[in-house]
Amino acid sequence: MIKKSLLLLILLSGSVFATEKLTIIPELSSVSFATIKKQYVIEPAVVDNIQGEYSNNTFNLAINFKHIKTNIPIRNSRVNDIFLKTNLYPLVKIKGYFEMESIVKPITKTSIKADVDFYGQIKTFEIPVIIHKSAGLLSVNSYKPTIVKASDFGIPTENLISLAATVGGISISDTIPLNINLTFSATAQ
Repeated sequence: MIKKSLLLLILLSGSVFATEKLTIIPELSSVSFATIKKQYVIEPAVVDNIQGEYSNNTFNLAINFKHIKTNIPIRNSRVNDIFLKTNLYPLVKIKGYFEMESIVKPITKTSIKADVDFYGQIKTFEIPVIIHKSAGLLSVNSYKPTIVKASDFGIPTENLISLAATVGGISISDTIPLNINLTFSATAQ
């Protein structure tokens, strides 16, 4: 009886996802990463200004990187103005595809391919995630970081050198570990 009830719940929740559009819940979604100074100083950052949706097996997200939060306002400004030049390239756009029908369990460990458009460049990443479906909600969370380099998007080395100069010329890695935490809600089409 319990198995039949569980199977019915899974089938019903799958049909909700198959017939409706899913919209991101910004206050429950974020992208986080850490910059690395002097090879061992870790400085966390988070961006939680995410908009987007999942519909017809495709997800489209837009992240406004002007909203980087490092807990140090001057660092936020320097990363935005000197390194990322968010006055010119404020948005990171992400587009990907996965079939909701392939997520047959309420919790599934998988990888999703995503095309990331930033700084005038597009790069495809394989993002390892755990997808959790329940009662009209879909959570997509990293189970290990995705490694991203500034050079993946053609961000000039000079930007990093200029940023480092503001803190005494110390070395700053051009590589970051990045994690995602996305929560979507079913909405009527």
